[in-house]
Amino acid sequence: METVIFLVVGFVLLWKGGDLLVDGADALARSHGVPPTIAGVFILGFGTSMPELAVTVLAALEGEAAIAVGNVVGSNIANVGLVLGTACFLGVVHVNRFLLKVEIPVGIVASILALGIFLDGRVDMTDGLILLAAFGIYAGFAMGTIRHRDVDRGERPPKRPWFDVGKAVVALAAVVGGAELFKTGAIQTANSFGVPKVVIGSTLVALATSLPELATAIAAVRARKADLVLGNVIGSNIFNLLLVLGTAGVMVDQAVDDQVPMVLGPLMVVLAILPFIFAFVFKRALGRPVGFMLLACYVGFLAYSVVVAT
Repeated sequence: METVIFLVVGFVLLWKGGDLLVDGADALARSHGVPPTIAGVFILGFGTSMPELAVTVLAALEGEAAIAVGNVVGSNIANVGLVLGTACFLGVVHVNRFLLKVEIPVGIVASILALGIFLDGRVDMTDGLILLAAFGIYAGFAMGTIRHRDVDRGERPPKRPWFDVGKAVVALAAVVGGAELFKTGAIQTANSFGVPKVVIGSTLVALATSLPELATAIAAVRARKADLVLGNVIGSNIFNLLLVLGTAGVMVDQAVDDQVPMVLGPLMVVLAILPFIFAFVFKRALGRPVGFMLLACYVGFLAYSVVVAT
């Protein structure tokens, strides 16, 4: 019963905390005229990656490397397969030229870099520093392109920086608390059923920490803010691999389960490349066919995970 309570309460805190964090950050960005692509990548991408950061760091500190690494890789798979797939299935997601030229290629390179790091079976301090340095280089370059990106010409909300920042801080506390509860419940579940922890990390925990991205993507599709949809997904993946995994590696050496470099990592790289290919094939308009293919990839991944678990 205690495990169920941990999972349910942690799930709710992660979901609502992520929502509030995104709301506060997005309002803060729009009121100051930040371009949608930058808002999607840095504001929404970072905001919706907070559950991954909280879960991964807490798991790393407690020696649960399979949960930590599995969560990062599984979240990236879920972001493209489930989140972007759902968004494309519900409506047309148009690929902004800056996302096509900058963020999507960076996401591909980050995925390949992470896979290369996984090959020796561990993520240590040196690997973490490399990932964090790569994030710093990307962030600096992306910020340098702000003045060249399209700005949302719609009506700006009133500037309420202290209110929005305060809401984001409260939301962050909810996310961290929810992450700890959900991680505890997930580990207890893994132990009680004998399920490999890498499977729990890459499916159950990864799905839970990707729910803020899913909720944001659905809301953005309904509001016809395509830049936010793809920017959120790609930005979150970049943050997960470079910032989240880099931070975990610097804090504690992480042993990597064999399933990660053999299966999960290559799948993550393939899913990072697919939006780039689809953008050219479908002339930068990702619609229902793309959504169907991405969702099919994610369902296949879940089916494989069930087989591994049993």
